[in-house]
Amino acid sequence: VRLVVHLCLALILYAAILWTALSVRAPRPEGGPALPRRLASATLGLVALTVVAGGFTAGLHAGLDYNTFPLMDGHLVPSGYAMLQPFPRNLIQNIAAVQFNHRLLATLTLLAAMAAAAAAWRVARGPALALALTVGLQYLLGVATLLAVVPVSLAVAHQFNAVLLLTAALVLRHRLRRSTSKAVP
Repeated sequence: VRLVVHLCLALILYAAILWTALSVRAPRPEGGPALPRRLASATLGLVALTVVAGGFTAGLHAGLDYNTFPLMDGHLVPSGYAMLQPFPRNLIQNIAAVQFNHRLLATLTLLAAMAAAAAAWRVARGPALALALTVGLQYLLGVATLLAVVPVSLAVAHQFNAVLLLTAALVLRHRLRRSTSKAVP
């Protein structure tokens, strides 16, 4: 848990610094349609949740078990998913549940990011492309790391690319932000 708290605080600090730097570079929001902005916000939230779940996966060395994809021990949801009581303990202490949650969140992140990239393509082509490429690479690195039973080189690449993915999601969301100032009549 301390590892994940440390990871969260570091990424919050990184995100705040990046957002501030982007705002200095482009102080006036370009805006854009609501749908791409909402999808970019959802993607950013899912990236953050997936990184947190990845922290628990790494902390428990959960990638050393269930080294098949997409099934886990022949099941979509592993049989030991809810074996700890009370149930919330499974979310941070149960290897089967922690790895399943990370896989599920990663898949939802992939889908949301691709939808956000497609929706934002006309108004933010560069950030949309960066998001699509980093999320695709991240998903492939995650599956490869799992199937290869977590070699250090792939695990480090997966963790490094997670920061790139967070960066891409932040840049797209920043580009699509609305102006908060009131228009002067």
